[in-house]
Amino acid sequence: MHKEKSHPKPLCLTEAYVQDKLRGYFKSDSLKLEKLGIKPALLKGENYASMMTRISVEYTTEESEEKQATKFLIKTIFAERNPVSHVFIRYGIYTREMDMYQRILPKIADLVKREIQDPRRISAGTVYVDKDTDSIIFEDLALEHYKVACRLQKLDLAHTHLVLEKLANFHAAGAALAERELGIFKDNYDCGFYNRHTRGYEPIMKNLLKTLSRSLNLDEQLRQRYQAKIDRLVDRIMVYGERSTTNNPGDFLTLNHGDLWTTNIMFQYDAKVHPINAAFIDFQFSVWNSPALDLHYFFSTSIHDELRLNNQPELVQFYYYKLKDALKNVKYAGCIPTLFEFQQQFRARAFYAVFASLIFEPFMVYDGKEKVSLDQVISEGKGGMRFKDDVFQQQSVRLKLHHTLPYLDQWGLLDDM
Repeated sequence: MHKEKSHPKPLCLTEAYVQDKLRGYFKSDSLKLEKLGIKPALLKGENYASMMTRISVEYTTEESEEKQATKFLIKTIFAERNPVSHVFIRYGIYTREMDMYQRILPKIADLVKREIQDPRRISAGTVYVDKDTDSIIFEDLALEHYKVACRLQKLDLAHTHLVLEKLANFHAAGAALAERELGIFKDNYDCGFYNRHTRGYEPIMKNLLKTLSRSLNLDEQLRQRYQAKIDRLVDRIMVYGERSTTNNPGDFLTLNHGDLWTTNIMFQYDAKVHPINAAFIDFQFSVWNSPALDLHYFFSTSIHDELRLNNQPELVQFYYYKLKDALKNVKYAGCIPTLFEFQQQFRARAFYAVFASLIFEPFMVYDGKEKVSLDQVISEGKGGMRFKDDVFQQQSVRLKLHHTLPYLDQWGLLDDM
């Protein structure tokens, strides 16, 4: 993938600032910062809405004069320097993720641990949320040997089952939290990729669909069967997407992660390299809606093709029973759907799989030489066109279309709806 120079360190990361935040986190006014190391955690281009920095600290306290060492991550928004920040601002992602780490995630983690009785992490713990500097400091899961799975190889059944189990816990805790604190998700949690407030992603989605259509000219079989359908979909993508996220009376609703794909999940392994826990990261697009959205997005972007094409009903069933048990554990008072009802709810949101698999997934697995950025996706200049063509002309993407397009088409998802 294209490499660029890393972001400079956030201006707020002075020794005095870090010492003050660590004193609050460790609940020790005597904590003294002895050493501070700062280095980028991601290269620019790996995260489009913010920059990640890893801070290494050594400190002493009155209770223990022996130096202690640890690491944290700080996520800082750079909206003023982001050429596509207008897209993100419309969706409220900057303020939403800060709210997730400050208010929501600590409560969800507590519910999962105490009531669902799962002692494993659901996400990284929050150290401090600084709304003045648009920064979030949180625990570095790498210290506990968590790591991200390969986005190109995707996830096997063991990883998939683990994610679904943890996702069911997350969804159950979100539903319980909404019951106990009425209105907690009222503000800024109704603005996912499709919503009734903004169509900020419309040029991105349309440009990528147009690029997909152009790529079909390289395959006569696919061109004849699907190009006209993709071309027709360009002007309908937002309408159909908004329909797929419109809730109906009786639907089971909860807090969705909103952007659940391989890079936003970290795994912990045992000595035999079997996955034993999955923790979620990056909560910018968390949204109140049907959990079917998280399922479609995850299935379409992150699991092995044979699972995605052949095993989705079984995977939904696996998730459903985990969700049902977790909802009972938190004493959820609302109506828990039957498996049949939930499968219908999942089917009613099926168009979400179209945008996730045809628009976002090729972009997610891009491993070419062109510059990776959202402004290149939006751009209709030569550089932008070259980048988008390179994404959809990857051999892996072209081969996968021979399975994905027929799969979506058999459900009527490429026809007029």
